[in-house]
Order: sequence, then structure tokens, then C-alpha cells
Amino acid sequence: MMEDDWMPPYFNEPDAPKDQLVPFVPSTNLTAEKVVELLKIKEDESIIDLGCGDGRILFKALEMKNCSGVGIDINKDLIDECNKKVINEKLNDKLKFYVDDFSRDNFDFYNCDCVCFYLVPKILKMIENKIKNYIKEDKNRRVVSIRFPFRNLIPTYIDETMKLYYYDYASKDGKYGKDDYLNLLPAF
Repeated sequence: MMEDDWMPPYFNEPDAPKDQLVPFVPSTNLTAEKVVELLKIKEDESIIDLGCGDGRILFKALEMKNCSGVGIDINKDLIDECNKKVINEKLNDKLKFYVDDFSRDNFDFYNCDCVCFYLVPKILKMIENKIKNYIKEDKNRRVVSIRFPFRNLIPTYIDETMKLYYYDYASKDGKYGKDDYLNLLPAF
């Protein structure tokens, strides 16, 4: 393992499809519920799911908190399915889904109050500074990473059972989890 690679590769991870950062692996409904609870989203707030897949976290956030949400993914087919569900269920005023790439330099989080994602460590490394800046810009912003933590940002709270890592204004820079990856199960 290279010095810079803090999370070992998992040999059973599927490869991402061409032109995508990660493969689509849906979160469970329980995970979606726990993410919404952990973020403490209020009705007048909004959440963005980076790599939203089938949108289940956003649909659960709307169901539980009646908040608005934005889902982005670079998989057009998944976004089309989410948008069909939004239209069929008449949720256009609450949920928006877009084909977009959060790895681009000028990505702005769509002015949302909360961010969630289920991303692999190599992608977390790619967006770590963006997330740090996002949190620092507004002390009320909250972030949850599903399954994997950032390497250089200490979570404010960890749900060990669900492997949810919560970050906010109180999260500190610093090395996290020198050997913690040894206890994590493969993502896929």
C-alpha cells in the first residue's frame, strides 16, 4: 500500500462504468433514514446527494422532513428515472435531479444546507478540500459520508453501527483513522 493510499483496495468492488466515478450501489432504506436523522434536516432546508443514484436518500428526506433536495449523478439513465418519479408523484416543487459532475472545479453544491454521499476513498480524496471549504463557508452546513471517512478531516460524530461519518463546522483538520480501515467491510 502506498503512503498516500490510506484505504486499501477492495478486490470485490465493481469497476465504475465508463465516464463515471463510481458504480451505482444503492443505499438501504435504513441507511437513508439514518442519514436524514443524522443531518437533522429542517423543513426549510435543502439537501444534496452527490452521486444520488436512484434518489432514495432524497425521497426519504422529503418523506421524513418535507425538505427540498437536489440529486446529482453523471449517469443520465438514473437521473431520468428519478425525474420520472418526481413527475409521477408531483414532487417538482421539492426535488430536482440533474446530470452533473461534482468533481468539476466550479461545483457549488447548489446552495444546499446539507450534503450526503456514498463514495469510495479515492473519490473522497478528490473532493475532501471542496467539502472542507463548503463546511467552513457556513457554520450551519452538515455533511454525512456513508461507509468511508475522509482521511484528513476528523468527524464530529460517527455512527459505528451504520458506518456514517458526520462532519460540520466543529470538525477539525487532522489525520483520521490511521488503522481504522482495517475494521471496515468492503463497500460493495
